[in-house]
Amino acid sequence: MTTTKPGDLLRIQARNLIISPKNQRTRTRTRIREFAASLAAHGQLKNIVVIEHVSRKKNAPTHEVIDGGHRTEGAWLAIREGKLPEDFELLCLLDSADRAEEISAAANMHEPMHPADEFTAFRHMIDGGSGVEEVAARFGVTPLTVQRRLKLANVSPRLVQGYRDGELSLEQLMALAITDEHKTQEKLWNQVKDRGNWEKTPEALRRALVKSGSINAATDKRARFVGLDAYEAAGGPVVRDLFSNGGGFIGDEALLQRLAEEKLEAAAEDLRAKGWAWVKTADQWTYSDEAAYSKSQPKKRALTEEEADMLATLREQAEALDKKIDALDVEDEALDAELASLEAQIEAIESLQHVFTDRQKAKAGAVLTIDHGGQLKVVRGLIKREDGNKPKKTAADETNSNGAGQGAPTPEEVERSLSERMVTTLTAHRTAALQAVVANRPDVADALLLATMVPQVLFAAEDRYRYSYSSVAKISLTNNRGVGRQGTDDLEGSRAWLSLQERIDYWQARLPAEEDGKPADLFAWCMGLDLADRDDLRGLCVALTLNTLEHREDCAGHKHAHQLAAAVDLDMADWWQATAESYLAGVPKSRRIEAVREAVGEEAADTIASMKKDDMIAAAELRLDGRRWLPAILRRPGKPAVSAAEPATPAAEPAATSGSVVPIAAVRYRDAAGNAWTGRGKRPKWVEAALASGKTLDDLLVANREEIAA
Repeated sequence: MTTTKPGDLLRIQARNLIISPKNQRTRTRTRIREFAASLAAHGQLKNIVVIEHVSRKKNAPTHEVIDGGHRTEGAWLAIREGKLPEDFELLCLLDSADRAEEISAAANMHEPMHPADEFTAFRHMIDGGSGVEEVAARFGVTPLTVQRRLKLANVSPRLVQGYRDGELSLEQLMALAITDEHKTQEKLWNQVKDRGNWEKTPEALRRALVKSGSINAATDKRARFVGLDAYEAAGGPVVRDLFSNGGGFIGDEALLQRLAEEKLEAAAEDLRAKGWAWVKTADQWTYSDEAAYSKSQPKKRALTEEEADMLATLREQAEALDKKIDALDVEDEALDAELASLEAQIEAIESLQHVFTDRQKAKAGAVLTIDHGGQLKVVRGLIKREDGNKPKKTAADETNSNGAGQGAPTPEEVERSLSERMVTTLTAHRTAALQAVVANRPDVADALLLATMVPQVLFAAEDRYRYSYSSVAKISLTNNRGVGRQGTDDLEGSRAWLSLQERIDYWQARLPAEEDGKPADLFAWCMGLDLADRDDLRGLCVALTLNTLEHREDCAGHKHAHQLAAAVDLDMADWWQATAESYLAGVPKSRRIEAVREAVGEEAADTIASMKKDDMIAAAELRLDGRRWLPAILRRPGKPAVSAAEPATPAAEPAATSGSVVPIAAVRYRDAAGNAWTGRGKRPKWVEAALASGKTLDDLLVANREEIAA
């Protein structure tokens, strides 16, 4: 019998090893497959440390692993998959049981390879002649993982070193990798590295590196619905992004919109053939839209045996695929698409349980839309109410009815609606302005709070859901402060944003601090506030839940926003101005002409009508400057397109201690040297210099139209 002692090197079959309870690495091992692939491709590169296992059981393992759990479990996996023989042996260093914890802790103190070293090594292998698939197989990762690491290896060496030094994060490096131009990467990072954190987020870096107005295919539901392959096949430009789930950034929104509409219309044609009284398509469809219709209730039938079996099979496949996706350390677009397809098939079979009779179809209709995940959604059995058959007024009709327009609209005036992006941008600014004003109106905040809570506790269950969508205040402990930032890049520089930020800063400075590492007693602190402070704080908190963001001009949600705007006497001309960046460059020609006609007159509109696009935008901006003109979507019903020069006085002044800013006339900042700024976008250098010298934004604010015109 051979005697062994600590320090001996032993060859032990993997099946005779177990992970020791004394092993100090207690975290779940997440890279087992990679170790299995490495063992099969490269062999064992490092010894395993073991102690003897004492057991009276027959055929019990002979040794316990105190260092090398990843390699041991990798070997077990490779044996199960047939990549290594059943009797595969591992080289093990024997140690004594009384030092097991100490040795295991010491062994786990090693410094792991830096990720930058790893993707540089991958690049060297590819440069040496290995293929992506081969490298992926040898290291037990997906080809997409290899492609992503190669992409990171192509980032500017200066930025990669900055990543090593902790100057920027891996997520930021991934965002910069969307372009291969090192100078562009370095220039952007040098511009933002010393700025606020929000300018250095991966999302902000990606937006800065792609063409202005590009659409993120990972988050845009139309892009998911159409698919990047179909969009590119139609000639659409794409900036690919390996690190974004969805593929990259789309450069032609008009083409994307057309493809989405065509795909929806093709599905609508199939539905029309099934006998519905009417079928329509919609980019957006909310519960508020659906509430405008009555609904025919379908009969319910049991699924056939074949259908039930198919449904069960699809659900099993979807569940297994979902677990597989969750287990991956990287995103796999092919698997995501496969899961989406399975879910769509499941929904299609489940819908077979609901049957509408021919008589029901003859009275009802259906709407086809795109859900948030980019899948086709069909709402059947909708019955138009009596007022639902009346033709909807166009924006031009609305203008004429309130006296702002002149004559009947021309065909050019009733051109297509504002784009989804423009509606989102405008309503993002409306949301920010309403938040800023409601924060000063505790009486309105109280009404919003009650109107949101009452249905939840006093209404029947079937009515609660409807009312949860009919309020612009989303009282669900959700901070909607930055809800519009994804829709527009200029929100954080707007007067509404800056005004409310002062209120937020004031209250954050007053919040109680932790004591001895324990959370402060927030309830006791709130009880200690006087009534005026409680009103002020409650108004701010309710204001920050507001969300009036919409994506279509005809969305029913605008009605609730207008109702709130009337309650606080909001005039959006105090908070927003039409410029090239905010409006004119993003709307059709007819909308620019319409704006000038409403604000200045027919003669001015005729003057710009024949101009080329860039000249027209510049001329329209000049004519609208200081006019306080608003597009129909930002006006309250019955209000003219051009409001009075002086804004209405708020019904309740803000608390003196809050530091809030009372809305004033059209926003414009100017210094003694004549430098001017509209308050949108990045602050100019002269503004930053003035603030650094001790001035405030209010010191630079032009307070009336006469000064603006000077």
